[in-house]
Amino acid sequence: MILPRRITELLGDAHYLRLWLIGVFSMASRWLEMLVVGVFAVETTGSPVLVALLVILRMLPLAVFGSIVGTFADRLAPRLLLHLGLLLATLVSCAVLGLALSGLAAYWHVALATFLSGLVWTTDMPVRRRLIGDVAGPERIAAGMSLDSATSNAMRLIGPLFGGLLYHWLGLGGAFGLAAALYALCLILTPGVPAAFRDSGTARRAARVLGDLREGFRFLRREREVRRILWVTVIFNIWGFPFVSMIPVIGSESLGLNASGIGGLAALEGGGAFAGALLIAALGTRPGSYRRLYFFGTASYVALAFVAGWMTETAPMAAVIFCAGLGAAGFSTMQTTLIYGMAPPEMRGRLLGILSLTIGAGVIGFANIGLMGELFGGANAVRIVAAEGLLALVLLGLRWPRLWRGDDAA
Repeated sequence: MILPRRITELLGDAHYLRLWLIGVFSMASRWLEMLVVGVFAVETTGSPVLVALLVILRMLPLAVFGSIVGTFADRLAPRLLLHLGLLLATLVSCAVLGLALSGLAAYWHVALATFLSGLVWTTDMPVRRRLIGDVAGPERIAAGMSLDSATSNAMRLIGPLFGGLLYHWLGLGGAFGLAAALYALCLILTPGVPAAFRDSGTARRAARVLGDLREGFRFLRREREVRRILWVTVIFNIWGFPFVSMIPVIGSESLGLNASGIGGLAALEGGGAFAGALLIAALGTRPGSYRRLYFFGTASYVALAFVAGWMTETAPMAAVIFCAGLGAAGFSTMQTTLIYGMAPPEMRGRLLGILSLTIGAGVIGFANIGLMGELFGGANAVRIVAAEGLLALVLLGLRWPRLWRGDDAA
């Protein structure tokens, strides 16, 4: 098969391998932290709003700084941006580890650490994933992005699973100790990544950063199809992805699970996404199916989140969460591929930064689901939010001609 051969070639490329491993280790830390801080918040506060607030704080930098980081990514050395971000993440994890070991860790410490980790997240799309596209090249971009998405989804399985186990056995310090070690491994790998983005062949004028930022938004106003791609990301992050923040609440309130059980349940979402991404890679993906896979993967995720809100037993809930992860694979695999392919080379950093901004729209979704959880309970909150998301997807899909034609031409 062509795709496995291309993946083998990619892993044999030293630049791609380093970028891929940085993604593996940093994503594992990110998902581990997300589960652990949610369980910590449930145990220390018992408030769904404060649980959701931690995810909001993690995503807030994407909404506030995503497009700005993307603009700087078009101008500054990507290796430097990666290194500074990963250094900050390492120091933050070490600080939480020290506070936990000394018995001083409190909710506000974890909240601050979560916000700072979100700052690091803003560099992933416009720097690391853009470099992956550059290294893979046009012929291998689908394979390169699919492999990166598949391993990212695998970390959504492994991170929460190990996070729950470590929290159960060693507490907050054990989980953040592992996160610090993983970020340190990323720092060791950064000197070998490319020092610059691939030359687009276009002479860059010495414009101001704000001028570059405005240029990116002007391009977005002209390109309706790019806006539709971004709208799917907005819908997923406002009405789909917030579902994961209620898994600790539902697991504790409705299912009576401990930290290990909650971690295992949350890991199934990542496990389904990993399996789905591998399936996409194994079957291959025609360009004409990119939009459909992206849209209907999102739709199935939101629909299954709605179903999960009705589950009262652990086994059915586990099955639904795994299947929702399968749908998420279509979203996560195609999200960056579509934007990277539709953007002119000199605009990729800015558009991927704007993509980060739309991911940051999740702060609205997590605030919404946290409030709904506080008022009506975790399970009811999931049903309400998912129903809103399904309505938004129907309205978008009815006004998207290329979605039904299967036309992925830019």
